[in-house]
Amino acid sequence: MKKPLLICLAAALSLSPVPAEDLEQQLRRAAEKLKNEITKVREQAGVKEQGGTKGREWSGKAGETPDMGREEYLKKSGEALSRWQADIAVLKEQGGRDYFKTRVKALEEHHAWAVKEREMLDGITDEAQFRARQKSFGKTLWTLEAAVEQAQEEAGL
Repeated sequence: MKKPLLICLAAALSLSPVPAEDLEQQLRRAAEKLKNEITKVREQAGVKEQGGTKGREWSGKAGETPDMGREEYLKKSGEALSRWQADIAVLKEQGGRDYFKTRVKALEEHHAWAVKEREMLDGITDEAQFRARQKSFGKTLWTLEAAVEQAQEEAGL
């Protein structure tokens, strides 16, 4: 629905003789208004944003910032993995529907993958290769955290 609205808006604004800078500003304002309207409609419908910002912040701080030292990064990521493993264990104890049990099993597999990826990071000696793999691993951590948070929310924790 956004694309047709933006296309119509751009077409309507492009028909008037306006300098390119003014047109760009008008388009930005129109896009901002559209974004605000969509947010209002989502709030009225009770639709929540998926995923928390906490995971994104961690990924931004640890997964994509090369200025964090290797040892510190590995320590923090290890602590995060341990914390999420404990959270997954608590979710597993909750039991519940088969669907939820399947979700917890998927979380366990996701965690196992993240641990394997971290072990691979431990073995890399080249700094450039480490930083390249660090970005991917940071995204794995973010998706794991987001999935754990979503399961916790569903379980009422």
